[in-house]
Amino acid sequence: MDYCLDTSVYTQAYRSYYAFDIAPSFWKALITLAQDGVIASPIAVYDELKEGKEKDELKYWAKDHRKILFIEPDSKVNEAYRQIVEFANSRYRDQHQIREFLKGADPWVVAHAKAHSLTVVTMEGFKQVESVDKATGRFIGKIKIPNMCDHFGIKSIPTYELLRALKIELR
Repeated sequence: MDYCLDTSVYTQAYRSYYAFDIAPSFWKALITLAQDGVIASPIAVYDELKEGKEKDELKYWAKDHRKILFIEPDSKVNEAYRQIVEFANSRYRDQHQIREFLKGADPWVVAHAKAHSLTVVTMEGFKQVESVDKATGRFIGKIKIPNMCDHFGIKSIPTYELLRALKIELR
């Protein structure tokens, strides 16, 4: 496996530019890439996707492809997750932001990537400058996946870079 996909890859594609009726080849490509062992997402991403509305097509698509796309953490991932939790708690100031980051799939995406030397694929934007509390030396504000990846030396890219890197054509 080379790439670990965040929830935003699926949700933003589904809700806008790669909706099922506009770009079915995008969704077929994801399945093929998962079957070939190139991409995967943590089971925590699946958990976020299944929280969709009752008639949410993406929710049912995720359920239909659960065994192909979504993986459980192993011991290396659990250790990486512990390190990410420690980093968030020691380097970020706002407890609310730390809780928000840790309650979802985001730290699991980073942990899978860290544990298995994967590239993270996310549509979250990178904060070019993270504000720092002068009194504590801790980062202030929302914890973003690309910034957390950067702290751990993990490459992160948006969906379109994944498509280019793998030469996926949407027809």
